[in-house]
Amino acid sequence: MEALVECSAGLDVHRDTVVATIRRREGARERLETRTFETYPDDLRRLAKWLKESGVQISGIESTGVYFKPVERELRRAELTVWVVNAAHAKQVPGRKTDVSDSAWLSKLVMHGLVRPSFIPDEHLEGLRMLTRERVRAVHERTRAKNRVIKLLEANGIKLASVCSDVLGKTGRAILRALLGGQMSPSQMADLALGHLRSKRDLLERALEVRLGADAIWLLSELLAAFEQIEQRIERFDARIQQSLSRYSDDVQLLRQIPGLDTTSIAAVLAESGVDMSIFASGKHLSSWAGLAPGSNQSAGKAKPARVRLGNPWIRTILVQIAWVVARSRKSPWRGAFARIARQTGSAKKAAMAVARKILLTVYHVLKSRQYTPAAPPAPSEPERRSRTRRAVATLTELGYRVTLDPIDAHTPTPATT
Repeated sequence: MEALVECSAGLDVHRDTVVATIRRREGARERLETRTFETYPDDLRRLAKWLKESGVQISGIESTGVYFKPVERELRRAELTVWVVNAAHAKQVPGRKTDVSDSAWLSKLVMHGLVRPSFIPDEHLEGLRMLTRERVRAVHERTRAKNRVIKLLEANGIKLASVCSDVLGKTGRAILRALLGGQMSPSQMADLALGHLRSKRDLLERALEVRLGADAIWLLSELLAAFEQIEQRIERFDARIQQSLSRYSDDVQLLRQIPGLDTTSIAAVLAESGVDMSIFASGKHLSSWAGLAPGSNQSAGKAKPARVRLGNPWIRTILVQIAWVVARSRKSPWRGAFARIARQTGSAKKAAMAVARKILLTVYHVLKSRQYTPAAPPAPSEPERRSRTRRAVATLTELGYRVTLDPIDAHTPTPATT
């Protein structure tokens, strides 16, 4: 195999140690040198110094867990070229790979270009990424806390969830506080309803007929307190994320023009993909990296069904969530694409993935060209045009009108069949 570099290094990172192997070409032979370092900061600096003095051109690290991050950060500070490679890619290359020879094998893969480097964000994006990912976990905790409240109410026969779509909305919280107080009757609690729930006061009164016991009241107060603490955490995350986004204010203003994106979703997208689109060869490469590109399974000239490719689950999740939201918005330009793809494929889930990919491609082109140009609505196909024409004529005919169609690009009127 042809070597891309004359001197490479492979690092097998564990919690307490790093096994580093330098592979150097000497004519037709390769010489190996292996050393073990601890993962304390002072020893990582010794590792970086040793690699630099040895003339290592590229160092390879497998991206497993979080243990590689301090090592990768220290090597970059020493101005060394680091490839953080996908562990699955390294395992796919046939060869001897054991715990003993991990670092030596990785150094060989790097030397001969058999693995590719992963995208690693800079220090500022890494901080933003930690914030956005932890915020997602906090949102999941809030959902679990809400479900525990609903479970407690249902177990005690209080059917508030059957009447309120959001048990912990304004009306729901007011009623729950009244339940904790124990001083109000079901009709008085039903009178706390706000907005459209005022028309459901009779149902609310029926749902609140059961009284909670002392232990249930105490537990409900604890669950509500936990829920409110999580909400406060999320608010603090939002404030900190907004502060971190100030560095990318121009990029945020550009992306806010894309329908469906708000500050929270923009922060999540930028934290995962970064703002420099030059690291991706094209928009298709970005969508593949995000796990939004269709899989490929073709053999003997026949295409077979294939799952969506694996990729970054964080950016894929937020974009698919956005796709579901914009599909329900009447003013969204993505609504038509969602409906069309869902009709063609027979799957709303596939349509959501396709719209998520379209949104990501729009992000790519906006960040690369530094401008947003709204896409013109696609021209209807000829079958769709005929179908829509028939429906419109049928509707007007039912209303008692005789319809004559006069195409704009023709001179002869075309009478409609009525």
